[in-house]
Amino acid sequence: MRSWVPWLLVLCAGCDVFELHPYEVRGGVRDTNARAVERLERNVSGGAFRFVVLGDIGVYQDDTVDAVRDIARRDVDFVVQMGDLTEFSSAQEYHWVADLLGESAVPTLAVIGNHDLLGQGKELFLHHFGPTFLSFEHGGSRFILFDSNSREYGFPGNVPDLEQLRSALGEVPGGGHLFTFSHVPPGHADFDASLTEPIEQLQAERGVSISFHGHSHRFSTDARRGVRYFCTDALEIHSYLVVTVEGDSVNVEQVSF
Repeated sequence: MRSWVPWLLVLCAGCDVFELHPYEVRGGVRDTNARAVERLERNVSGGAFRFVVLGDIGVYQDDTVDAVRDIARRDVDFVVQMGDLTEFSSAQEYHWVADLLGESAVPTLAVIGNHDLLGQGKELFLHHFGPTFLSFEHGGSRFILFDSNSREYGFPGNVPDLEQLRSALGEVPGGGHLFTFSHVPPGHADFDASLTEPIEQLQAERGVSISFHGHSHRFSTDARRGVRYFCTDALEIHSYLVVTVEGDSVNVEQVSF
């Protein structure tokens, strides 16, 4: 081999000329969720506000671009994407979706989905989006994002982490609402069956207004122990949820794009 070839390979790798490994963790937009929260903190809501709940992305990238463009035309404060940002957890997928959501006109956060945990997926999520558990406040209400992909961890009995959730579900200053977000809904075969009743009881005891989820790819809603549960459509269906919070009232509307 010519003596200059190894140096050329190093140079190309450093310049992102090619991807050395499909799950390599480097480069791209970082800490998208934290950046979205920072943007929200600069635009504090003093009254009614609205947010979007966006479904699974996976292979539906063109539909996702259409959804992001449609949301930009609406009067909403922020977006929460419900996981399965990727199909295969590849670095290329993560780079693409982190760029799209991180640069969107509306602050956008995401939870981690089961497809986002393949290979080095969790490391890529941590790199591009940050911790899989996040709590923040906006408009006098609290929003909690967490990992509920029990099957991907082999049903260890602590996914989701109910103690961490219990700690975050404290009293909201000003008496606002509590909203929770995770990919797999309680009661689904991919959710730890031993934790379904405890999490439903916990959310009821703490007065959660709505628990949002994805994973099933089809819209559904029901009430359990006085808590409303919503699953969003995957983006191939061309719909998402718009949530309007005004005082004690919380209205959820399914809109098409």
